[in-house]
Amino acid sequence: MVDLDADALRVAKAVYAVRRSRDAMTPVKGLFGEPAWDIMLDLFIAFKRGTDLQVSSVCIEAGVPSTTILRWIARLENEGLLYRASDSTDLRRRYVRLTDDALAMMRSILGAMANVG
Repeated sequence: MVDLDADALRVAKAVYAVRRSRDAMTPVKGLFGEPAWDIMLDLFIAFKRGTDLQVSSVCIEAGVPSTTILRWIARLENEGLLYRASDSTDLRRRYVRLTDDALAMMRSILGAMANVG
């Protein structure tokens, strides 16, 4: 089976890795922050891996205060780009997932990025 998103996934992983490396080398936390982009990259990668991310994991991975990430999650949810889902076995746990519209948008953006250069 051919993964039509292989280039998009490759670009998403590369962009995410570069952003985390850059952030790790900068003594000022959040200096280059784009929380919405980081969240969407993280969720796209998780989707392609077939995994779910908990709200708390998104907060940790983004490297900015959890209050900032929670505000961005709420905004992205209001924009129809992601949704939260409860864990059927542990109601305290909530997952965050991209909507179909957000997946299409990420495929488009990452596909265009793959064709640059």
